[in-house]
Amino acid sequence: MAIPFTPSGKTNPNDASAPMKYYPRACNYGEIDLEELAEQVSFSCSATPADCYLVIMSLVEEVSNSLEKGKIVRLGNLGSFQVSIKGSSSDTPESVRSQNVTSSSILFRPGKKLKTMLKRLVFVPKK
Repeated sequence: MAIPFTPSGKTNPNDASAPMKYYPRACNYGEIDLEELAEQVSFSCSATPADCYLVIMSLVEEVSNSLEKGKIVRLGNLGSFQVSIKGSSSDTPESVRSQNVTSSSILFRPGKKLKTMLKRLVFVPKK
């Protein structure tokens, strides 16, 4: 399936007098929630939608627990998750403290199957 895109105008933050530049921006066809995903998964296996939902919910909980312990979570072809932090600088390594941490986020790195899917995508202007 082709992914539609629309042009999105951006100004140069370093030069307000520069002409606006336009970049492609992907459009979405909608979304899929956890219940619908569980139902779709159940069609390709012998588990019920309720069983799939419970497994997915347990997976989310275990991923969260593992990330909280500082582990990288690798889910094969899906990809991997890990915690990343940003912080303020200190003058010496010894003066870096937990107070230097200003924010945290979760990094996702797609696995082989998702990377392959990205290479196959076709993009078309939205009509």
